[in-house]
Amino acid sequence: MASREFKAVFFDLDGTLVDIHGPLYIAAKNALDELGHDPPLTHERFREALSADDVWLGVPEHLRPEYAKLAYAYFLAEIDKTERLEVLPHVQDTLAELKRRGYATGVITSRPGDSRRLVEKLAMVGLASYLDQVVTQTTTSLRALDKTESLKQTAMKAAVLPHACMYVGDEPRDIMAAMGAGFGASVAVATGAASFKYLQTHQVFKPDYVIHTMAELIELIDNIKTARADD
Repeated sequence: MASREFKAVFFDLDGTLVDIHGPLYIAAKNALDELGHDPPLTHERFREALSADDVWLGVPEHLRPEYAKLAYAYFLAEIDKTERLEVLPHVQDTLAELKRRGYATGVITSRPGDSRRLVEKLAMVGLASYLDQVVTQTTTSLRALDKTESLKQTAMKAAVLPHACMYVGDEPRDIMAAMGAGFGASVAVATGAASFKYLQTHQVFKPDYVIHTMAELIELIDNIKTARADD
């Protein structure tokens, strides 16, 4: 990828800026219980599955579409009733530094519903003031998982060309959206359900960069800028 200087940095929310391991476990357990899957999911087995990149938790292939629908519905219900977001380490400092440097910023999430309610939740944990735009989805169906159009529209509202935008997410579908929107760079951060190795070696949606935590993002942006100056 040709290095470039970016004018906007946009973020996924769940697993990227805020922790989702608790809601993910509850959603997976409820979905598996509804399917009658044995043995019942425990915290330990959930952690083991994540570390092994077993996203299906042993669900047979023919049940995976149904499991995905159930798990997504339970996840939405869980995050909707969670009033206080659990901000991941280094997120607030990173957002503050991006705003200090003059970048356009925003959150583009798969969460459905009124974006104003999400802004209120972000304000409660001190993040809203660092975000120019907060974009949610209009549907609760699995179509909400594709944020390509939302990324395009957010760049347009920020008056920044897509190739001058960076999108930071925690799973391959975030990378898919960044590619589809024509963004100049996609960054995967291994703070969600997917491991660093899984993100780094994904066969279809491979990010331009992978970082372990948000603490590495500012340095990454600086390195990209330096590489561009050296070209």
